[in-house]
Amino acid sequence: MKMAFLILAPALLLANTASFACDQVEDQSSTSSIPLNSASAEGFVPAAWYLEKSVEGDLNGDGITDLALIIRQNDPELMLHNDGLGTDQYDTNPRTIVLALKQADGEYLRIATNDQIIPVIRSATMDDPIDGVGGGSLMIDKGVLRLRIGFWASAGSWDMFSRTFSFRLKRQRLGLIGFDHHYVHRGSGELKTISINYLTRRKKTENGSIEDDHVPEVWSKISRKPLILFDNIGDGFDFDPDKN
Repeated sequence: MKMAFLILAPALLLANTASFACDQVEDQSSTSSIPLNSASAEGFVPAAWYLEKSVEGDLNGDGITDLALIIRQNDPELMLHNDGLGTDQYDTNPRTIVLALKQADGEYLRIATNDQIIPVIRSATMDDPIDGVGGGSLMIDKGVLRLRIGFWASAGSWDMFSRTFSFRLKRQRLGLIGFDHHYVHRGSGELKTISINYLTRRKKTENGSIEDDHVPEVWSKISRKPLILFDNIGDGFDFDPDKN
């Protein structure tokens, strides 16, 4: 178990933002200027924004390739300079995820956006939430959209954790079907994993240490809840499966 974790650890570059002081940056993102239709991924990018990531895959099972995009604001004033711990400057420009289905005429139709789920960088000591995530931050696999975010701080916290959100489109609604959370305390070695399948309502929890050769799995049943929609999820670091 210890060796397996050491291999996995680089993919868990995440920290609990509530546990250290950091600069609070207002999220200035807006989806009002994102077009409803476009012939290409670039066509969904508003002025003063840029296309950061584009992935393809079939989201609705019609055999046609759809789009999942990450666009980012490009405001020089949100590139903040730092004289203390951490990097000399850090980019607080917000990101928005855009999902679009390809239509029979070749155009793409925007069906969902979320301008909060990817956290804004809040401190010069905080790693980018998606740049350091192993396995890819955004993907479409077998009709499932997956977003992986992570946080790690070079100062102010011993915590690190990673989170994966899985969504599926059903009846024109993109809902959360899976949530995975991996937490490690870099000082004590405490290890905690939570994995929830919202379709089967099954939850797996593991509590232990990175020193343990075996961490026992505890399975439980979660109560039935209303569908959690992609558009309604706020900051991905603040998502609490026990309250949502």
